[in-house]
Amino acid sequence: MTASAPILRTRQWPRAVGIAAGLLAALVVLTISRPASHALVTGPIISECDGRIAAVAIQYSSGSLFAAGIFRQFLVSLPSDVRVYALLPDEPSLDELKGQLGPLAFRVIPILTHHPMTAWSRDRWIALLPLRPGGPTTLLAQRGELGAQIWPQRAGDQRIADDLAHALAPRFVSARSDLYFDGGDFLADSRCVFVGPAVIRRNLQMTVASVDELRRRLAEMLHGRIILLENAPDHHVGMFMMVAGNDTVVVGDPNLGRALWTPIELPGGADFSAATQKRFDSVAQAAKDNGYRVVRIPVVPAADRKTYMTYVNGVIDQRDGRRVIYLPQYREEPELNQAARKIWESLGYQVVPIDVTDVFREFGTVHCLVNVMERGG
Repeated sequence: MTASAPILRTRQWPRAVGIAAGLLAALVVLTISRPASHALVTGPIISECDGRIAAVAIQYSSGSLFAAGIFRQFLVSLPSDVRVYALLPDEPSLDELKGQLGPLAFRVIPILTHHPMTAWSRDRWIALLPLRPGGPTTLLAQRGELGAQIWPQRAGDQRIADDLAHALAPRFVSARSDLYFDGGDFLADSRCVFVGPAVIRRNLQMTVASVDELRRRLAEMLHGRIILLENAPDHHVGMFMMVAGNDTVVVGDPNLGRALWTPIELPGGADFSAATQKRFDSVAQAAKDNGYRVVRIPVVPAADRKTYMTYVNGVIDQRDGRRVIYLPQYREEPELNQAARKIWESLGYQVVPIDVTDVFREFGTVHCLVNVMERGG
């Protein structure tokens, strides 16, 4: 998710082994040393809801304290076998992150990039599965970052996929698409890829001549059935919906949010207008039209169209016969929190609450700050 200002799993290892590995890894700061491959021969985009999380990437730059609070809560409950790569611009940022994480600092494997960046790792790239077992995962970046010419952190962000591939070769390689997108513009399960409206706006008559051509190009790139959400809210897809497995999607519903919301200050106030409701409803209808069961969940959108109190912007893990969701929660909204939790539990999920009160006004929460780069099982 874009910040409002340029501030700055196939086998379950025993916990003791995971901790020891983490301690050893934390002693080593990976550096960028060799070029990555740019050949784009891949399998499909990684699913949000299928398989055990094996590796995630986070980003941190000095001053991004809002992100550190999310990382701290996330790492407490994250299984010990998950590799956590932390991309940082410099040693002071690494020292600050370690100070914020405290005893949890051993969980992160630092990668120093030596260039500026934001904290929003989900924007930077998408992970494409190996074409065949044992092959590399491809980290696919977009054609270019908006604002890169005048915003040094954004200019650095567009290099993150290469940074990861350089440090983690040959397990990961990087490539650059000839299309414009944010990683958050896509949300996939094992069957379909939901695509936000910004991808149409940014590419039509610039990289493609028609919506049909865009759909075809996306299908070739992502190896999945493309569902273009042309009338959806103008935001990253993970802010208004989440795939939940078993051909089920969870879609935000402002009407449900209005019934339970304890009014707090939001930019321009809450937006429960008929026009906004219609945009969320269009997402639900698109999912239904493509054979999905749709479950609605409360959401409170603000009038700025970027600030959401949302319960779909989480991270899903599937392991040991159970599903877990790291779910946003808001300190002043007990009724909303409880309603959302019950909905996810009714879908068979164990809920791990993540307090996002100090970050959601930056236009994103858990899913925007944690980018899953590898799954197993």
